[in-house]
Amino acid sequence: MIPQVYRDVDILKSLEQIVNRHTKEFKEDFELDKKIILKLAQSSDENDRHLIWMCRPLGTHCLRERDVLLANTYENRVLYAYNSEKPNKNLLYALHLKSKDGEKVTGDIYTLDYAKEVERLSLLSCPVAEVTLYFADGREVTVPYESFNHTIHELTSEHGTLDSFRYRPESEAELGLILRRLHFKRNRQANVGDFEQHIESLQKSSVRNKLHRAKSEVKPVEKKPPKKKEPSL
Repeated sequence: MIPQVYRDVDILKSLEQIVNRHTKEFKEDFELDKKIILKLAQSSDENDRHLIWMCRPLGTHCLRERDVLLANTYENRVLYAYNSEKPNKNLLYALHLKSKDGEKVTGDIYTLDYAKEVERLSLLSCPVAEVTLYFADGREVTVPYESFNHTIHELTSEHGTLDSFRYRPESEAELGLILRRLHFKRNRQANVGDFEQHIESLQKSSVRNKLHRAKSEVKPVEKKPPKKKEPSL
């Protein structure tokens, strides 16, 4: 599959079109994706503007690309989780959020090959050292990654709601270099595509799948054996 890039599109409107063509159940997942995208589109950190978005027949996932590349994080495990499913069931895209105007986010959408991305991830993942937690009372607390899940309850009882957190890799420089190389290679290899044609291809694929399921569900009509003739006397 030749990777495509759809430049300067309305990100939320475009992704919703993909969901409507490809996702059959748990479409409400996309409501959470919208909130994530709208929040990160306002960030001054360029890393927050690069996301990985997965669209499946049973729901969606929106993940920061930076976190996907950190070994054993939730985001990292999500991308591996569906590797055993049939090909073409998982649509994968890279998003680059460029600007936000009210509820509209403009940016680029890249098509990705799910199987290749999983393989690449196994080679490029970086270890996590610490996690910085940001609480409702304004406090910031950094804890070792190993004790992250065990200290959440104690810290929230002391500082209130956990607003957000950020993983800290063992080497920020190494992770930054990997991300820059991925983005450079992605830009160089992708052909500029027509998003409407992409939606049409998803629609045709959906129709073919429906026809295939319909045929498989129709039981063949059993032919009755011919009546036996009475022997003539």
